[in-house]
Amino acid sequence: MPKRPWPLLALLLLLSTAAMPAAQAAVDARVVRTLNLEAKPLDLAIPGNGRYIYVLTADAKLQVFTGSGQLRDTIPVAPGVDRIQPGPREDLIYLVDSANNRIQVLYLDFIQEIPPGTSPSKGAADAPVTVAVFTDFE
Repeated sequence: MPKRPWPLLALLLLLSTAAMPAAQAAVDARVVRTLNLEAKPLDLAIPGNGRYIYVLTADAKLQVFTGSGQLRDTIPVAPGVDRIQPGPREDLIYLVDSANNRIQVLYLDFIQEIPPGTSPSKGAADAPVTVAVFTDFE
């Protein structure tokens, strides 16, 4: 009875595929931004539009960064706040105090500076009060 080469061929095929390296996908990773904090971070929240980054720190402060990573402000929060959650708008953030079963809703009013020197004006340049009127809404 003649010997069949099939078992030997199957074994050679199995061994040849085992010696091939597995295909791997390459991932290119690099740090594009670093936020320098005043204390140990406890939580991070980013609203849907990404304009601001909120960081809760262990010293009961909420640090507000711009989307580009610049510190905009540091706001004290109640001791015990251990988590934060962005609200439905970028100016609302939920402060969670798990130990005291409390959630506070914090409203943030982002104040925008308008330099009067570059805007059209009427009256004395050294006036003690400047009123900015926005009449050109397009």
